[in-house]
Amino acid sequence: MNKDSLNNVKRRVYMAALASGLLAVVLLWANSGLTDPSMMVTFPLFALFSLCCIWALWRGTVPILVIERTAFAGGAGFALIHMAYALYVSEDLSGARTNVTEISFLTLTALYVAATLVFDRSAALRISLALFGTSLVLVLARAVLEIPAGSLDLAEISWVVRMNGFMGAIIALSYASSYVKDEMLRQRIAAESMRQLAHTDQLTGVANRRRFRTDLREEMEKARRYGRPLCVILFDLDSFKRINDSYGHDRGDAVLREIVRTIRPLLRETDHLGRWGGEEFIIMTPETDLLQSHLLAERLRKHIAHHEIDSTPGVTASFGIARFQPDDSEKTLIKRADEALYRAKALGRNRVEAAA
Repeated sequence: MNKDSLNNVKRRVYMAALASGLLAVVLLWANSGLTDPSMMVTFPLFALFSLCCIWALWRGTVPILVIERTAFAGGAGFALIHMAYALYVSEDLSGARTNVTEISFLTLTALYVAATLVFDRSAALRISLALFGTSLVLVLARAVLEIPAGSLDLAEISWVVRMNGFMGAIIALSYASSYVKDEMLRQRIAAESMRQLAHTDQLTGVANRRRFRTDLREEMEKARRYGRPLCVILFDLDSFKRINDSYGHDRGDAVLREIVRTIRPLLRETDHLGRWGGEEFIIMTPETDLLQSHLLAERLRKHIAHHEIDSTPGVTASFGIARFQPDDSEKTLIKRADEALYRAKALGRNRVEAAA
């Protein structure tokens, strides 16, 4: 997935999350009886802030990085301010304090999960621990202040301890999930890289012989089962040893890469191009009869002959074509193409020959 597609997915996810959060805030606000002073001020401000973020996401004019970090900071500020109010301003220990503190804890829990989406794994852990530590300090400081006055509510303290334990578990789970996700992605990328190394020619980037033979067997089976035409074109650069001897192997490698680069646009998406070995390449043309494959080979031959490759004049190629027969094996089909290629070489090179 490219960066633009990922940002579009993020925008949709963030819009849905902010809309759900806004609905939850409105429901909590209504459930509180609309009498708590902090809620009368901060809830409308937070709702307006959420609407602004949703609008910015919908318009798409503000960078997604700015929006996600701004929204995260706003949510963190909302949660901590409410927690501070509940602990140090509200006097209704059994009502407003527990109610507002619960809202703060729920908001912080959501932020711990959101941190893994907004930041990388290490930054998400540091930020989550910073928020957790701040909320814990607020709670402990209030408890210390209430001890001399004898107003410490053990039931409330027990509830706060449980909530903090729950939030700690959420942080650990979020970090572990993020770690597992990153490791799975890393292993998938490594596996894909290994697969590419095993099936791709490292010099030219096309299929190597192993991958081409696998694809050829599959296409031969389709052609045999459904009676569809299939041809193989084998071509070899003429007098390639002269290029290596005159210009060096680096120039020879550059010629091979340029050959692949310049002929690829002339092939169809269904055609298979592979490096058979050395300066020899092979093309498989499904759903193509011998005449059409001959025309393709001739077009490739002319293109190579008239294309100046890396300041190396006189680069030409000879082509041999074989049509698949129902009783063909992989070996017999390629052998006939190789015999046709040998005949093209014997007849003067820079030509196309088809197997009988």
